[in-house]
Amino acid sequence: MNNFMIIYVLAIPVLTAFICYFAPRHSVAASVSAAGSLLLVIVSSMLVVSSFSGSVMLFSGMLFMDSLSGYMMSIIVLLGLASSLYSAGYLKHELHAGLTNIKGIRRYYALLHVFIFTMLLVTVSNNLALMWIAIEATTLISALLIGLGVYKRELAIEAAWKYIILCSVGITFALLGIFITYYASFGINIGNGILNWTELKQFAPRLNPATMKLAFIFIIIGYGTKAGLAPLHNWLPDAHSQAPSPISALLSGILLNTAFYGILRFLAIVEPSTGHQFTGGMLIFFGMASMIISSVFILVQKNYKRLLAYSSIEHMGIISIAAGIGGPAALYGALLHVLNHAVAKPLMFFASGRIQSRYGTARIESVCGVLKAMPMLGYITFIGVFALAGSPPFNIFLSKFSILKAAADTGLWTLTAMFLVFSAVVFYGMVMSFSRMLFGCGDEAPEDIDTAETDFWDRLGTGVMICLAVIVVVTGLWLPDFLNNAIKACAAVIGVM
Repeated sequence: MNNFMIIYVLAIPVLTAFICYFAPRHSVAASVSAAGSLLLVIVSSMLVVSSFSGSVMLFSGMLFMDSLSGYMMSIIVLLGLASSLYSAGYLKHELHAGLTNIKGIRRYYALLHVFIFTMLLVTVSNNLALMWIAIEATTLISALLIGLGVYKRELAIEAAWKYIILCSVGITFALLGIFITYYASFGINIGNGILNWTELKQFAPRLNPATMKLAFIFIIIGYGTKAGLAPLHNWLPDAHSQAPSPISALLSGILLNTAFYGILRFLAIVEPSTGHQFTGGMLIFFGMASMIISSVFILVQKNYKRLLAYSSIEHMGIISIAAGIGGPAALYGALLHVLNHAVAKPLMFFASGRIQSRYGTARIESVCGVLKAMPMLGYITFIGVFALAGSPPFNIFLSKFSILKAAADTGLWTLTAMFLVFSAVVFYGMVMSFSRMLFGCGDEAPEDIDTAETDFWDRLGTGVMICLAVIVVVTGLWLPDFLNNAIKACAAVIGVM
């Protein structure tokens, strides 16, 4: 029965998308979306628990779940619920402002849940070719949400096309990496080539090292493009800044992680053959390049949604560096950072959506006095900014410190120093940009803007942001035992050193 739970989890977002597409009005679509997302959380929780107690497999191993799959699935369904709840109030304002209509809203909700389905399919794919198809599907569906889902603005459509072209070209390299891996499996005398991750991991030490090095180069370029690793990141600032804020939250909080999840799966089957020095060196190179490039652009950025997009590049770089360092401590830090960033970044995109709705602009210089004009939103933004900047006592500080300590313990002192320097640059850029938005204007700051949230969906959106802010603060001070043990179990799935 537990095995077939995978089918139920995959079916729920598809069914929700179908019903939303035929909803007669906004309130019905929003209610169906919220109910479907909540049902997905409930059903998937049973599957996630099973995945941590033992692997779950279906269709001759085509679909598979272990603790790492369960961990990623938990993040997807919880943030999918948060985005669904927040979207209701967000779209209601867009509808009243004449930026969309009921047809656009139905299309938005349908695509949102299909998007969630594609990301869930990534986590349960044991077959590497199926995983590639799922990751490519996330590109196509999210591109529609960016450029065609609601707005149909010229800049949004341009960003969507840029996103499709760059990510599709990039992921073609990943497909070549999969072909090469399949070819390598013929050399281990088992008769036929294999593509299931569980089987490849079993025979990983016997795979040809030179062939697997070539495969990993293609994989990190291909999936790294989708994960936003520099210098393959060019699509990300445009796509994330032009997308509706709830979609930007999913792109940064979940989509980038699903692409990097593909790299982590390959790491576990490449490293036993090639050794850690090769894979670790490549991951550290791309990770540090991401930190350096993002820090420069964060300093000069004039648009706060683009600034948040460059922040995502930085954090994906941090995760890549941690995976490159390797070992239980660094992998623990990488997986903890996946969760911490997945909570803090949607919080900031949700807040930025409210700010843009109230001020009518995404330009940093045109927004000031948010704390005075909208105190609750100002406090939430304050927490999100300092969390993303890596300040204690918020959650991202804890994972960054774990990664930094792992680098120091491994004797990577140059890497440690560079990590500290560019983290400081990012902290300065983030705080300076948002401090003017929060505290600027002095006595000329606008008085309370009319933000009376009498509508249920508006209050629900605020509640979502408050919940995320509480998680950011609490997990920065205390990590529950069940979460600590779950991350350790996931690190053991990847770890090969």
